[in-house]
Amino acid sequence: MKTITVLLTAAALSLPFAAQAEFAGPGVPAAVTTVAAAQKAADDTPVTLEGKIVRQIDHKRYEFRDATGTMTVKISQKRLPANKFDQNSKLRIVGEVDKELTSTKVDAKLVEVLP
Repeated sequence: MKTITVLLTAAALSLPFAAQAEFAGPGVPAAVTTVAAAQKAADDTPVTLEGKIVRQIDHKRYEFRDATGTMTVKISQKRLPANKFDQNSKLRIVGEVDKELTSTKVDAKLVEVLP
């Protein structure tokens, strides 16, 4: 019996933990909504940007532009929208600021093509 308990405990601890949803109601700071604000925001700040991707830098990095400026957005293949889009398509990108030593970018969690 003791062996089974130890094995079950070890198996449970080896499983990855499930993602937790976050509270988004009163008291939670609003997400940054412009490139200019994202450039100044702290690391891991939530962002929701609306604008256009003007060019692809490499297989995961894109140059994103809104009315306030441009910045790099990192989008993994699985986060790209199913609908095709181009440099004229308006997009909504939800993600978080990623501050690095010499640059700031946004890591996208969701990309939507807007009508």
